[in-house]
Amino acid sequence: MKNSSRWMIRLLTRLRDARLVWDVMGSLYNMRIYPLIDGLYQSIAEELTLQKQAQILEAGAGRGYLSLLLADRNPDARFTGIDYSRMQVRRAERYRREKKISNCSFRQNNVLNLPFEEAAFDAAVSVGSIKHWSDPHRGLTELLRVIKPGGCLMIAETDREAPDDELRQFVKRFSIPFVPEGLLFWGLRHVVFGQSLSEDQLADATGRAGFHSVERRPVNTCPYVMVKAWK
Repeated sequence: MKNSSRWMIRLLTRLRDARLVWDVMGSLYNMRIYPLIDGLYQSIAEELTLQKQAQILEAGAGRGYLSLLLADRNPDARFTGIDYSRMQVRRAERYRREKKISNCSFRQNNVLNLPFEEAAFDAAVSVGSIKHWSDPHRGLTELLRVIKPGGCLMIAETDREAPDDELRQFVKRFSIPFVPEGLLFWGLRHVVFGQSLSEDQLADATGRAGFHSVERRPVNTCPYVMVKAWK
């Protein structure tokens, strides 16, 4: 790969992870991504078994689609969604009010420095967020700290090793006005997916953070990988 291409990928990756970009462009992303990964959200909602009065944390909640889906299905549990983008938190709170869901709240926080006591949550979930963390190991150890013993973590992320043909099918569904399909594929291949984690990397990172009984699998409905592990 030419040096100019490497430089461009590094620059775009920094922009991908910038809080200001999510403040400004988050609403467009929300609108485009939700229909594509709704199947992933549904599978998490079906797989996550919660007791009454359970406390659940979502790291990187975005507009709050997953937290609100889980809160609607589990009215006796309590959900907290965090995001480092102030505007995404506002969008999530607005969406929560529209859906009239009271057992969920959103706040601006960074997963690298969670403002919660140890063992505050029964479980934690995160979708499409870890690739943006400046220190994934620290973020995972923070999640480990705030999860109760015996609690679980479910984390899903774009698959760094997704085959090109699968990614091209994803691109066709992830169209953005005025952005050519070829350019969008290049951006997803080299910046979004290419600078993400593979299934092995995500599972290994989770284990190194201190979680055990790590389960891994590809996601059937989109080119993501899923890891489920316990404290």
